[in-house]
Amino acid sequence: MINDLRPESALTELGMAREHGCSQGTIREALFRLQEDGLVTRSGHRGTMVTRLDPEEAEEILALRRRIELRGALRAVQHVDSGNLERLHAIQTDMDAAAAAGDEYALIALDMAFHLTIFRLSGLDALEQILTRCTLHSHRSKLWAPGHRRPLVETAARHRALFALLEARDGGGLSRAIAEHIDTIVLRDGEA
Repeated sequence: MINDLRPESALTELGMAREHGCSQGTIREALFRLQEDGLVTRSGHRGTMVTRLDPEEAEEILALRRRIELRGALRAVQHVDSGNLERLHAIQTDMDAAAAAGDEYALIALDMAFHLTIFRLSGLDALEQILTRCTLHSHRSKLWAPGHRRPLVETAARHRALFALLEARDGGGLSRAIAEHIDTIVLRDGEA
């Protein structure tokens, strides 16, 4: 996920178990999970390989993520309550702390939690797994564009506007803000 391994790198259960000081069974389970997430491919005699990052595929993933989240945003505002807002506020606080500490992995996990917390309010349960995978891969793609990444503190702060619009129960505003948020995940040339 955080791109410690290059695309199309071969992985061996035994080598990874030695490297991480755990059993092969633990590594096997982790690799099955990564396969479910589309981060590795497992092929009997050929072993396990880190999946490629195709720019065209990344664009399609972002477009799908955008479509699902926008639909969810319009519905989420109808179901938000004080408990949901408290959860999101706590996630935002944790995002700010992770960003200040320079913990990019924690910030990614919290970003996913923030977006999924909003999406779960939509009641579109069958789409959650698809959105989770799209979000995971959009983060992975972003990590491969180091020249186009914003500071972590700015990344965390971008979620405050989403929170405010959800709190105001402004579905149209939230939908537009999420569209802008997703469209600008990776900085384009000339942006800063």
